[in-house]
Amino acid sequence: MLLFIALLSISAYAQDDNTYESALYINDVAISEMPRFVELHKKFTDMSLGENRTMTGEWVFRHWYGSGHSFVIYNQYNSMEDFHKDADIANQNIRAKIDTTKDTSVKETLMKEWAEYRAFSNGHSDEIRVANKATGFYQLEETDFDIPFAMVVGKYNSSGAWGTMGTAFFDWAIKNSVDNGSSMSGGVSYHYMGTSFEVEVWQCYTNLVEFAKGVTARAEETEEAIKAKKTFWSLVDGAHEDQIYLHIGHVNMEKGIFDLAGKDR
Repeated sequence: MLLFIALLSISAYAQDDNTYESALYINDVAISEMPRFVELHKKFTDMSLGENRTMTGEWVFRHWYGSGHSFVIYNQYNSMEDFHKDADIANQNIRAKIDTTKDTSVKETLMKEWAEYRAFSNGHSDEIRVANKATGFYQLEETDFDIPFAMVVGKYNSSGAWGTMGTAFFDWAIKNSVDNGSSMSGGVSYHYMGTSFEVEVWQCYTNLVEFAKGVTARAEETEEAIKAKKTFWSLVDGAHEDQIYLHIGHVNMEKGIFDLAGKDR
């Protein structure tokens, strides 16, 4: 029933215009262990990549403010079929590279490290979200994402149509802030599978200082933006949740590597 509601709420969009995103929440990583997690994630993500992978992107963020998890890993797919295929393919690619390692001691180290890396996922939670390509991601051309930018996420439940609520936030907050240069990008996604809020909105800023400036500045709003803001808040149902993340790195699909945030990393 929930799946039907999710699809119905964005039914104005063609199915081919949707992108699907898995969110893996890594819990309870001690601060002292965070560099090790990032090191191992890069190593095994690099080993997992290949032309047979079906994901279209991956982004990793460290939790900075709010309650909950230590890291979140977002992977994007063109379809749920691609999502279901990809995990097995990734593991097969890693296994194949370990199996073809000729040095016995190196192979044993890789096996131990792979087990260590997977142990970070103990007690994790996850979900699938769906976004329309028209409102799921918005940015100006030539935006540099290879920096440790800040991402602010708001999670809401709706008293009405999810698509109406998400589009209202997009028209009010996301498009205007990107167009006037106060934020780098933004988007809206909707709950699909797992346990989470119905509508999730996000905006990225070059750093925490720019985020603070962006939320405190009183930019002039058009009549359309004011109307969209009223529509959005009229549909908010109950309490909401806010999170702030820092960008750790993402998969560079052209180079086939996990690219740590920052130049030459």
